[in-house]
Amino acid sequence: MLDEVTRPKVVEGAFDEIFLRRTPLLMGVEPASLCWVLGRIAENREGQTWASEFDHFPALEHAISDAGVGLLKGLKLSNQGRSQPLEHSLDVFHTIYEGNRAWRRTESQLWKLNARAGELQQDLQRRQRRGESLQGKTQPVRIAQQRAEQALQSAIEIETAWREARECLALFTPEGQLNTSAAARAKLERCLPRLTGALWAKTVRLLRRPESLTFLKRIERKLQELSLSDDLKRDALRFEGLRRWQTLLEGEDPTTRATRGWWLLAQVRYHRDPEFRDAVSSVCGILRSCWRASSLVEGINSVVRMQQARHRRLTPALIDLKRFYWNCRRFRTGQRQKQSPYELLGVTLPQISWWTLLKMSPAELKQELSTQVLKA
Repeated sequence: MLDEVTRPKVVEGAFDEIFLRRTPLLMGVEPASLCWVLGRIAENREGQTWASEFDHFPALEHAISDAGVGLLKGLKLSNQGRSQPLEHSLDVFHTIYEGNRAWRRTESQLWKLNARAGELQQDLQRRQRRGESLQGKTQPVRIAQQRAEQALQSAIEIETAWREARECLALFTPEGQLNTSAAARAKLERCLPRLTGALWAKTVRLLRRPESLTFLKRIERKLQELSLSDDLKRDALRFEGLRRWQTLLEGEDPTTRATRGWWLLAQVRYHRDPEFRDAVSSVCGILRSCWRASSLVEGINSVVRMQQARHRRLTPALIDLKRFYWNCRRFRTGQRQKQSPYELLGVTLPQISWWTLLKMSPAELKQELSTQVLKA
């Protein structure tokens, strides 16, 4: 019943799948409210299955997910029946996770080569001290040292390239400027060729996909729609960039001193100029509402896994019950404090406990919701 009310309100959604043993459980969360809008046990996780679930969200404009084959195919199939195609963002968290894992393996290989070269060098020195013959022993040491040096140079190049690639997935550059899709793509084209080797193949594939930078395009479009002058918008963006990168205010060089002076004046302006304060608030609202990671659905997944450990078997009815409880329960801390996911999504429910609400018949609940809509 409540799915009929909540799903038409979902404009952005984070989607993923987890497994109950070998059975897939399709998951979906509305990011701003953390409303658990999808939790269905399915026979498979193929594209057609996902497409049928996306069709239940008529107002959905933006989907965030990982690079699962079924999910991507489901989005493609769902777009065929929509007048306005869905925008898709690849989850930044998974991309960074894959890159960090590749870097750890690259670093491990480097340490192993260094350790091998060190062992051979120590063995050679021990033979020299004992006066033993070094015939056939110097060449392996020289080769091992050359391999270690080459691995070190390659690791330095890879580390620099990976740091630059991660910067492309951030909202602001290290210089405090708002990242743009064009600049980020150009930077990726320069640094991705330096991420060489089989360990980095998956990370490079993810970063080359245009969906990795969809969130930047959405921010650019929403900023253009703001009814602010270019100067006011630029100052608000610079103010927010410096607020996030406080390290740009440290140092004594002329550029840093000038930046620090601008920041102090902007602080005074923020407290005394309502127009500037409203502009900063509008820019912050856009930045917060452009989701770039599906890690929010991972938080709900952890709740399901905890319940999976407590119960021998999770049935569809039990999952729906837990979903209903989660969406009616008010958050105790954080920016959503004292509000429930249903309330944050815009669903006004009677001021009674979730258990009492659960006992209402579908007809009574439908009448209550209809009354609330008419009052609104």
